[in-house]
Amino acid sequence: MKLRRIMLTIISSVLFAMAQPNEFLHYGSISIALIALVPLLYVIYTSSSLKDSIVTGAVFGIVSTSLIYFWLLFFQDFSIWTLGGVVITHTLYFIILSPAIFFIGKNRSLRPFLTAAVWVGYEYLKSVGYMGFPWGLMAQTAGIFPIVQIADITGQWGISFLIVLVNAMILESLINRNKSTIFNWSFTVIIISGTLLYGLYSNKKEIPWEKTLKVVLVQQDADSWITGQEIESIRKGQELTRKELAKTNGKPDLIVWSENAFRYPYTENSNRYQITPRGDPFSSFLKETDIPLLVGSPYILDRKTMSALNAVLLISPAGEILKYYGKNHLVPFAENIPFWNIGFVQSLFKNVIGLNSPGWTIGAPNIIFQVPLSDGSSVKFGTPICFEDSFPYIARNMIKSGADMFINLSNDSWSKTISGETQHLAAARLRAIENRRVLIRSTNAGVTTVIDPWGRMNYTLPLFQSQTVTADVPVYMNKYLTVYTVLGDWFPLLLIIGLVAHRIYCIYIQKNRDGLVPSLSMTRPPLH
Repeated sequence: MKLRRIMLTIISSVLFAMAQPNEFLHYGSISIALIALVPLLYVIYTSSSLKDSIVTGAVFGIVSTSLIYFWLLFFQDFSIWTLGGVVITHTLYFIILSPAIFFIGKNRSLRPFLTAAVWVGYEYLKSVGYMGFPWGLMAQTAGIFPIVQIADITGQWGISFLIVLVNAMILESLINRNKSTIFNWSFTVIIISGTLLYGLYSNKKEIPWEKTLKVVLVQQDADSWITGQEIESIRKGQELTRKELAKTNGKPDLIVWSENAFRYPYTENSNRYQITPRGDPFSSFLKETDIPLLVGSPYILDRKTMSALNAVLLISPAGEILKYYGKNHLVPFAENIPFWNIGFVQSLFKNVIGLNSPGWTIGAPNIIFQVPLSDGSSVKFGTPICFEDSFPYIARNMIKSGADMFINLSNDSWSKTISGETQHLAAARLRAIENRRVLIRSTNAGVTTVIDPWGRMNYTLPLFQSQTVTADVPVYMNKYLTVYTVLGDWFPLLLIIGLVAHRIYCIYIQKNRDGLVPSLSMTRPPLH
């Protein structure tokens, strides 16, 4: 029996991994997602003890996480540490999640809804804070299926809730056929039907827009962090840009390269970029195009301490840095080492792992860029860098700070896999829907695309190819804010409060029952 339960857990782990964007199903599968958790929930619900549920969670965490994030093995010299850290962390998450589902599983009448609420609570808590990792969420399996449109109200959390709820209801139909199951199905069908109708309505609803940003997106497919490609990345960017400008009708408003297009910091009047690349200096290229360039580059804050940002720079044709934004939510341990000033922490990373610096400095949040348009107006945009477009709060705060849209610069080329690129896209696409704003992604190797406020992709370039595209991007009126933009993560917080209230109520009822039996036995006359 134990072997059977382990096999069911492994099957669920594989289905969960297949539902996420992967090497075979590049954008994931909501069809698989709707059944992926059924075996797992069955094993947890029928566990004979708390210990069994913990073991189930550990097995699911190890297998599913390894299958989904295997591409972290390509993270250069730190692959084992990166993948190992993610697997260990997610295993700990599921060791906590499984007992929570085990306990709420005792309430059969509300079990499907409580299970969905617990799962969303887990997704939310693992996605916030410095150690947040908002990838591999159920919502990211849904693509642009109509239910994703509810994200402008509930955020991505409402999508995850519905998918997990369907899993739980399918299981109830198999193991708990009674009146409560019929009632719960009726309620579930009403919720899903309403969500689908809202999605279809949203897809047809037009959002007013008032101007157009003409932008050239350049996908170099040349990683400057690979030794020998530092200058090649710039040379490729210049060649590709020239070719695209030569065939573009009308002068673009902005040219966008990817994150890390420069390995060495760009500074105004830098001697390096007045002679590099040799024979075609970058400074001459800027004057030739006569168009502002948005590009990823290190930005030095303090040369004495070598404090630097992983930054996006807006550079004028004259070579002036008009504005910069430093990545605010750095990848823990990969881009920034917490507690570096503590001796044993520094010693561990220097002597065991091989890192000799604390990494990038954390940048200031909510920096908004602005570029003029050909019609005399201007457009404002936020620039979440790479991993940052996975975090709802970053995008939401940029819109609240006045951004009309997002331009994300990313470099996932090191992953060398389709799934590494498309999992990132699946996470990022929800930011456009949540805020009903355009998200432009300009990447080193993919997925370079323009995502509209309904999550649909336009001007998409093929993965791992040197390509360019000129996009005419509508700028939607920024006075229209969604419920999610205004209220944020109200939905998962409400679910967590509801779960706590439910638990307090259950304890209260149990205490009353325990106290009620003795009091009745004392007042009831003896039986003869």
